Amino acid sequence: MVKNEKFIRVNGDLLPYSVEHRRIRNPRLEFRAGELLIVLPLGWGDETPLLREKIGWISKKHLQIKSALERLSKQTVGPNTLPIFGEFFEIQRGKSLVFDPIKRIIELDLDDAIQKKRLAAMLKKMLAEELHKAVAYYSARFGVNFRRVCIKRHRSKWGSCSFRGNLNFNLRLVLLPKELVWYLACHEVAHLRERGHGKGFWSLVSSEFSNYREMEKKLFEHWFFTQKCLRSVFPSQTIF
Repeated sequence: MVKNEKFIRVNGDLLPYSVEHRRIRNPRLEFRAGELLIVLPLGWGDETPLLREKIGWISKKHLQIKSALERLSKQTVGPNTLPIFGEFFEIQRGKSLVFDPIKRIIELDLDDAIQKKRLAAMLKKMLAEELHKAVAYYSARFGVNFRRVCIKRHRSKWGSCSFRGNLNFNLRLVLLPKELVWYLACHEVAHLRERGHGKGFWSLVSSEFSNYREMEKKLFEHWFFTQKCLRSVFPSQTIF
């Protein structure tokens, strides 16, 4: 796999993009953490023609992300804050890890890897408790069984449902409002009955979330917002 970073002018901004070559049949474009990723088949040459062809799509997504970041950033209470289930906690430097849900303060030594691991474990436990409640609820509603709930550090998705019945969720879900956590749980549990994203699947999801289109949009926007928050608090190394 070959990766290199370049730049393209989009909506008046200089947008960084990187190119990767993989064993795939068709090229694809993705936005990750505000950067455009172009994945090309092995042997594919210059990406410039593809950029020209897809500039409309790139411009639209770039504006959506930029607008969402500006809007959501207004909710923060300062640069050193982290949203936990939609509530903003102030990150303060200290000698030991302190998590205060009343004052909404997280105190820790940002240079201490062990403390950051403990914080990640604490947040993972909080998320697991919420997800198990949500998954149990929607499994009963849809009449399906799941094998287990797994929380991982996904790089490119909020969650997934395996053919074995395992429900996999991104640890960063703990940074989302609870309504989005429950929506994502509903989405993945629905895949236990409907594997694809066809009419049957969306009909099932809409039976619980008639505003599923709005929820999908919010998930897209928060994907970039949560990454921005994490980079602000942990600029050199993220715990997620």
